[in-house]
Amino acid sequence: METLELKQAVETLLFITDQPLDAAKLATALGEKDRDAVCAVIEELRREYDERAGAVRLLEIAEGFQMATKPEFAPFVRNLYKERMTMRLSTAALETLAIIGYRQPLTRAEIEEIRGVEVIAALETLLEKALVKVVGRRESVGRPLLYGTTPEFLRHFGLRSIADLPPIDTFTPSEPTEAEKAALAEDASAPGPAPESQDEAAAPEPQDAAPEPQAGAEPEEAEG
Repeated sequence: METLELKQAVETLLFITDQPLDAAKLATALGEKDRDAVCAVIEELRREYDERAGAVRLLEIAEGFQMATKPEFAPFVRNLYKERMTMRLSTAALETLAIIGYRQPLTRAEIEEIRGVEVIAALETLLEKALVKVVGRRESVGRPLLYGTTPEFLRHFGLRSIADLPPIDTFTPSEPTEAEKAALAEDASAPGPAPESQDEAAAPEPQDAAPEPQAGAEPEEAEG
């Protein structure tokens, strides 16, 4: 296949696909044995899209390549597709997804040990939305299922691979500065409100006086 024809064919497939395609899949679809030629064409297309003042770019995402709109035009796409563009996840689902993303593969019990609560509902949601999948079984008692992320997870978050996840160290709180430590120490040593005097604290609550018997009242007789 001539270079120009190959370039046009690759661009056609990347334009029409709704999932990222890697060089191997593109080469197979095109019947092209020279995978290096396909890679060269992809890089040439990426450079051309980056240089032109258009609204579309060619992304390397989810271990493949796919065309996408530029971020500044996202609001218009959302207006067109509305609910179809929105994926809502609860806090529990996001926390579960983060644990799987950074610690995969792992079992449900391991996820629950990290979160401290059960994750059945959150895990079902993530499986339904194809953000996680079963990737095997742990070779232990009961052979529990192992969970990991999917290419859809990478595509949804704009990642080329799991290696592109931000280092987990960036989410840990930083050590307080000397000034912050001094301020915390000053707050801890500040006097609190003065306690009540011992007499006031020990004073019993006033009790209601027992009612006095009315004059002339006869005591009730017990029933036999």
